[in-house]
Amino acid sequence: MTDFLDTQQKENTRTYRSTPTTEMVTDNTLTTITKWKYVWKNSSGGNQTCDFSDLKVYAAGDNIRLLISKFQQSGWRDATKAGHFKRIRAVLKHAFNTQSGQQKAKVQFSPQTCTQFIHANYLSMASTGKGLSGKPVKATYLGWMGSNLNALCKKFGFGQIPKAARNLDTRSASLDSDNYTVKELRTIAFALLADRKILLARYQDDRLSEAQRRLAFDKLTYNAVFLTIYYLGTGQTETLSMFLEDEWVCQQSGTGRISIEGFKTRGNQVELRTFTPRATCKGFFASHLALSKAHSASLGLDRHYLFRRAGGKAPSAQNLAIYTQSYLVKHSTRLQSLISSNPDFRLNCERLKSSIKQYAEQKMGRAKAADNTRNAPSTYDNSKYGKVSKGEARNQLVVGLTALHHLGESPDGGAIVAVAKAKEAAGDVISREEWEVLRINDKKHQVVEIQNGGFCKGADTPEKRKFQKYVDQAGTLSDRDKSELGCGFVVKCFGCSNFGVVDDPNDIWRLLSFEKRLNEAMDAHQNVEHFMANFGEVKAKLNALKGRFKKTHLKAAMKQLARECHPLWDEESVMDIFRG
Repeated sequence: MTDFLDTQQKENTRTYRSTPTTEMVTDNTLTTITKWKYVWKNSSGGNQTCDFSDLKVYAAGDNIRLLISKFQQSGWRDATKAGHFKRIRAVLKHAFNTQSGQQKAKVQFSPQTCTQFIHANYLSMASTGKGLSGKPVKATYLGWMGSNLNALCKKFGFGQIPKAARNLDTRSASLDSDNYTVKELRTIAFALLADRKILLARYQDDRLSEAQRRLAFDKLTYNAVFLTIYYLGTGQTETLSMFLEDEWVCQQSGTGRISIEGFKTRGNQVELRTFTPRATCKGFFASHLALSKAHSASLGLDRHYLFRRAGGKAPSAQNLAIYTQSYLVKHSTRLQSLISSNPDFRLNCERLKSSIKQYAEQKMGRAKAADNTRNAPSTYDNSKYGKVSKGEARNQLVVGLTALHHLGESPDGGAIVAVAKAKEAAGDVISREEWEVLRINDKKHQVVEIQNGGFCKGADTPEKRKFQKYVDQAGTLSDRDKSELGCGFVVKCFGCSNFGVVDDPNDIWRLLSFEKRLNEAMDAHQNVEHFMANFGEVKAKLNALKGRFKKTHLKAAMKQLARECHPLWDEESVMDIFRG
């Protein structure tokens, strides 16, 4: 190349750099793309043909080639590619068809066309209840679709869809979640473990035909997927792509836990993952890993994959859904009982993972839960499993609103003082023995039990004087009746120095029953100011009070409340109170 320059042109740096030669020109990789049709496995396990040439009706060839190159470099699984192709085709088709005039210009997949597509679906849903596809949709689905399209635009380097344009009733905008309760999680675990025991015995039965044995093995694999998610809090895609090296690394890590080291793969990337589940699951992992290792060897796979069906393929979403919603429910009386009390109950991977991660947050806190479940804190915060239950959301709302109320009354006191006042614990918590001593020493018979679950010491307090003032103003009682009447502020007891609660399951049950009726009243309130004035302080003090009980006593009382409400606070008693 230097000989060519010396003979044809003067040696000039600027001229040299601008001279095109065959050695300096690189091929445009987009022009080399000749394959337009792809066959990918969809989420149901079937083959789906994705022909990019169909998009030429709506978009220019260069733009389509760019999309093909993005798909090739994405590292997505086949099912993900098939789903994204379908969404991109819908966006391009809508953007093209909505143009006015007979001569329509070619469109591009971009944040702008995605925004138009989302809003068109929203308007269609608002007017007809259906999306552009003609199928019924909800705002929650549109929020998910907007998030999905935004992720596509970001990955392709096209920019982002404005959050205001896509945040339509998404899960991240919700205060609560529909995660499983602790009781439901335990029921799920017992059902899965019981079914695994039955399936193992069936798989090892020599009388089975080869076809029956393969079916039993497939069900064992589906069962293992859900148990792994239950123990490790992994997602469906992450779980199905897990594999191990020749040896399974399992070490005792103390505090009743074990440490498991394994690998997962997504696309061309392989990551080492470390899990620290409770040691109680070691038996399950030992059994399943021995089974999956022998199966991988029999298939001649290059790696020890943990979840492969008898035919060698990974379970599909449809396989897992059929196992949980048809087979497992049919054979598990525990799940049948759960569904009878909650007809909306469904077992699926996403909700199970979400519930386990929320449970981890409640036990370990947000930071430790995010680290232990292998998530960045921002991912954890924005996901469904970062939410709280409705009860916990209500408690947090109470403390927050009450703190704002205190801050408004005394701005100079500062936010810290306001929060401290909101969380201030009122009332004594005493043992059953201390209660008996208190009653014996009560010579004036002032100490009485109250319907709200606590007791009153009967001393002269501002709350008691205020109640007596209201009685005097009413003028319906005689002086003798007034002398025999104590304080009737059942709701406002929690801020009174007279108030206390016996740390006993039966008394706590009465208190929780009162709180249940209070919560029902709170749910009916629409005015925030009225809510703060009447219930905010009470709920904040109730929450602080419950934190001072023995955990075993509180747990026993909660179980009793789940069975029935205290007789003092059943439906008939509440109506009697309202009648006066």
